[in-house]
Amino acid sequence: MIKLPRGLVHRGKRQGLTGRAIALAAVLILLAVVLAPPAHRYLAARNSLSQAEHQRQDDQKQLADLKRQLAQWDDPAYIEAQARSRLQYAMPGDTVYVVLRPGEKPGLAGQPQHDRNAVQVPGGTWNERLWGSVLTADASP
Repeated sequence: MIKLPRGLVHRGKRQGLTGRAIALAAVLILLAVVLAPPAHRYLAARNSLSQAEHQRQDDQKQLADLKRQLAQWDDPAYIEAQARSRLQYAMPGDTVYVVLRPGEKPGLAGQPQHDRNAVQVPGGTWNERLWGSVLTADASP
């Protein structure tokens, strides 16, 4: 025979669900149902604030960059350099060279324009090279 310490009584089979367990489960389910929407709204608001803060930081960086660009336009040397590169301006006495690729015409702001009448240099896939050689042979005198 097994002796049990004082105060412990062996009851045999353990009972399934008690009233307390059912009440505790009901309270937990009620809390989950009641607290889920506010918790969802809280997390959504935190996410929205975080995104707004990132957007504000990006906007601050962009503003600083634009202020820096605006300050550059107050410098006459910067304006002159921009006029030379974008508009192809030259000072009196300067010698201007414009380098063009085959089939291009000079354009403003350093953007060469393609000449529609020029024969294109063959390149790319084999069928483009084949068609280019046909065009080249057709344009030759």
